[in-house]
Amino acid sequence: MLSRKLGSRLIVVLLASLLITQGLLPFCPTKVSLAAEAPPEVKVENYLIADSRTGRVLASKDAESPHIPASLTKIMTLYILFDEISAGNISLEDMVPVSEKAWATGGSKMYILVGSEVRLEDLVKGITVMSGNDACVAVAEYISGNVTSFVDRMNAKAKELGLTETHFVDPHGLSDDNRVSARDLLALVRSYVRMHPEALPYHAIKEFAYTAPGESEKDPQFNRNRLLWSYPGTYGLKTGFTTLAGFNMIALAERSGLDLVAIVLGSARGYSIDAGERERTDIVISLLDWAYRNYSYVENVPANTVVGTARVWKGKGGKVEAVAPRALGATVEKGQEDKVVASVILNSNLEAPVMKGAKIGEVIFTVDGQEVGRESVVARTDVPKGNIFRVFWDSLVRALGRAFSRST
Repeated sequence: MLSRKLGSRLIVVLLASLLITQGLLPFCPTKVSLAAEAPPEVKVENYLIADSRTGRVLASKDAESPHIPASLTKIMTLYILFDEISAGNISLEDMVPVSEKAWATGGSKMYILVGSEVRLEDLVKGITVMSGNDACVAVAEYISGNVTSFVDRMNAKAKELGLTETHFVDPHGLSDDNRVSARDLLALVRSYVRMHPEALPYHAIKEFAYTAPGESEKDPQFNRNRLLWSYPGTYGLKTGFTTLAGFNMIALAERSGLDLVAIVLGSARGYSIDAGERERTDIVISLLDWAYRNYSYVENVPANTVVGTARVWKGKGGKVEAVAPRALGATVEKGQEDKVVASVILNSNLEAPVMKGAKIGEVIFTVDGQEVGRESVVARTDVPKGNIFRVFWDSLVRALGRAFSRST
């Protein structure tokens, strides 16, 4: 049962007469008149700041334009690595052999030793903390046998995630032929965080020391994400730099329930390393500060709340409850928190079988009648195909319904 407070906000709209033959409508938010102050003017080629939980973009510049990602490329490498761990194909305890190709890789390094073996978890830390290009090659070879096959998998994953302005040529970002847009990075990061929350603690590690077997003890290397020290609430994610790319960064931070992702591409080009990192950090902080001053996150639907019941054609029982797979809400301008209204639209054209957890509708959040976000709701249980009589009856009803609608 919904709470009284939730019930006042949640309007269940069952569109029984609407047959959505191609699935649910895509998210096309109405532009809302903003009461927020204008975002800061920042000297970057591309940027984007969004609510990472809902995906609502709060401000952006040329977010669809492809840019050189540099070491932001490593997020996709880590995504595939954790995919493999989740599938049970590899383990963080595995010992990974170091080839000459991995050892000889230039740029930022973890300093693994050719002919040795490295614990996979250490390679993860070498990538997230040290931005080790050598660690990326070792991981690519361990998972796919060679770098070329691993890069093919990276691009296949990009296609699977719908990243239209993304192309990878290596697993570490050394090449300036890699390309990605800020909008694609938002989609990549949101999916990575949702699918692999277990990876996030590695991105928050401030320093890590690795010493190869037989060598003298090495000093720790420090994470290039300076916000981990200076900006409360920061918990990731990655920095990147090449001369052509400039200073790039993806920052994740959470305060008072508002989870933000700030993406900066092409800042401080021509600066020294120290000056460029400082400039990049200042830019990201200005974007995060602006968002926290002007926006709040409002949770309307607690996780696992039943928000309605959908008809399932040809299904056993003929219906399925729709539930929120996690806490759902919207990010709005401060002062509008009490104006958020949530409406549920369920797919009226579901046909058995329907699997538990499958998307069967959406919650649409509005303020003063204007849309500010959407979230998916899912099937609470499996609905197998019904018996022959159910299938025949539902087929007849649908056929008659289509014939009647054409005649009118």
